[in-house]
Amino acid sequence: MRDLLPRSWLKRDSYDMETFTRFSQTMRVLTALAESWERKIGISPFWKGEATGDFCSHGSAYWRWFHVFKKIPLNSAFAKGEIGFRDFLSIIGLVVFLITLVNGVSLSAERPLRVAYPAPAGAFLPLWAAQDAGIFKKHGLSVELIAVGSSTRGIAAMVSGDLDILAGGGTAGITAQLQGYTDMALFANFIQTFLFSVMVQPAITEVSQLRGKRMGVTRFGGTLDFVARQYIKRNGMEPGKDVTFVQVGAMPDIVVAVSTGALEAGVVGVPQNFLAKKQGLRELADLSESGARYALAAFLAKRSFLTENHERMLRFMKALVESIYYLKTYPKEGMEIFRRYTRIDAPEILKPSYDLHIRLFPKVPEIFSEDLKLVLEEVALTNPKARTVNPGSLIDGRVVKEVLSSGFVDQLYR
Repeated sequence: MRDLLPRSWLKRDSYDMETFTRFSQTMRVLTALAESWERKIGISPFWKGEATGDFCSHGSAYWRWFHVFKKIPLNSAFAKGEIGFRDFLSIIGLVVFLITLVNGVSLSAERPLRVAYPAPAGAFLPLWAAQDAGIFKKHGLSVELIAVGSSTRGIAAMVSGDLDILAGGGTAGITAQLQGYTDMALFANFIQTFLFSVMVQPAITEVSQLRGKRMGVTRFGGTLDFVARQYIKRNGMEPGKDVTFVQVGAMPDIVVAVSTGALEAGVVGVPQNFLAKKQGLRELADLSESGARYALAAFLAKRSFLTENHERMLRFMKALVESIYYLKTYPKEGMEIFRRYTRIDAPEILKPSYDLHIRLFPKVPEIFSEDLKLVLEEVALTNPKARTVNPGSLIDGRVVKEVLSSGFVDQLYR
């Protein structure tokens, strides 16, 4: 009988328990009604044994009703008065309800994981590779990837139930938790440091030469602004006093401003740093080598979702681990995926951008308390409550730890 049922029903993670419980209760009622009709019209039971609520009893209910309909000569039954019109309508109504319910459970089982990322940045490359290289499918997952536009929009979609997982949800996720959405947790992270560069005019060769100069950032209060101020502080200068910050807008505009002499320095990400080098600017500092710990591409989900979908999330995490392995092992294929999503076509920009990300991707996208200290410091600029938060309380590390203890990673890299 199990072979007659959809395979997705046989996986514990492929249905939600509330729907399954309602389905089981309905099956028990339908099985009892089928037994009653079997006795009424004098046919032997098609499926012997009690309705226990397992999948076999669900099949029992379905096939008993099928058997009843096969055996009832409806015209003669109506003529003999064995089945009244109201009885017949009851049977039809129950069968329609059963079909609707079965279809509902099947649709629920087939709903893909809805995973969003804020922008086509290289930090999310393992997500794209897991999708395009069939790694999600290999692990029995249907995943819908959504470019949501911003982490703030992703948080709103998650709160409303339209999104399951948000990649790049570190800062926005912590802000949401501080605003009362305590059901959210960070459970993974692709990049554990800054992925930015300080680009300057060619005449500047030392950080001390930035004193009295102007540095461009995208917007005040944003991540680039925070990173730039951190860099200045770490080098013994006072942001805003020793170095003037200028809000420019987009990263390409920062490169143009420094190239034309409107600014002496600016902080940009990838691939703008390589484009800036191509235009003759100097990379004063590659902040990915600064030693700073920062959760740049953290994964956010509801704690309740992580609990209720634990087995499915284990497979999701294994797919991410395998995707990173794939990117490290097959650079040609990985670079093509990187090119397609980032739309970087120039080989002299594409390859170093790809290589930088591959160097920074860990074997396992684990998130640590240490990765969140600077993130909390950034959030504290707009929400002082962040200064009192224990970073560990923001993390749900059960899925990663279970994947690590399973031996999956060691087997993959053997």
